[in-house]
Amino acid sequence: MPSRPVRLTPAGWVALVSAAVLLIVGVVVVAHRLTGSPDCTVREDGRTVGLDQREAEAAASAMAAVVRRSGDAATARGALAKALPLSSTDAQVVADALTGRAQAALSCRHGGSSTAEADRLDPRGLTGRAEAVRRDVLAAFGPLPLGGFAPGGVHSGHMPGSAHYEGRAIDVFFRPVSAASKTRGWALAQYLVAQAVRLSIDTVIFDAKIWTARRADEGWRDYRIDPAGKSAAVLRVLEHRDHVHVDVAD
Repeated sequence: MPSRPVRLTPAGWVALVSAAVLLIVGVVVVAHRLTGSPDCTVREDGRTVGLDQREAEAAASAMAAVVRRSGDAATARGALAKALPLSSTDAQVVADALTGRAQAALSCRHGGSSTAEADRLDPRGLTGRAEAVRRDVLAAFGPLPLGGFAPGGVHSGHMPGSAHYEGRAIDVFFRPVSAASKTRGWALAQYLVAQAVRLSIDTVIFDAKIWTARRADEGWRDYRIDPAGKSAAVLRVLEHRDHVHVDVAD
């Protein structure tokens, strides 16, 4: 006896279409994880670890807590193991970057923002996004010496066109210039890149290296300053050897 065709109710059709959509989305996500470029990469000694945006943010937050407590490498690996399911080797690579032991090692492909914000400055002289970065940095790393902003805004002391003049930038100082200062500075610089989507960060500069959301696919690039007529002390400042610069989307 021939079988009768199955007739779906409207609710049945909705359920069937919904299941198909979920299946397609799942396949796309898995395919991206397997073949697409990761949101963030960490490179050290020829090894590359890929992280999605959520993983990078979680790893950066976990390592910031370790840096704040002056934890050692073993503490960093243990904290990272709790945050992400990584192999011990990959965990070491990521921990080295986000605690500053590996420099310019972590880079992400996204950041900034597709939407504008009001130019209004708060009592500190910062835009809303810049103030969010200030609060986030202090919450993650504890008290740090900050500058590059002032009530009513700053009007001198920076390069022409600087985001500081718009209240969109903050400097975090790591002085004196030393190996220890460089390590802590790189921990912050790479933390900021990992959080660039969440905090709408456009630019991070430290130790003569620059990362920008606009050219994020290029990773960290050399930050070049014309040395002609400049003293070593001035060059240290201009090359951001003694401070991390961070600015946010306009």
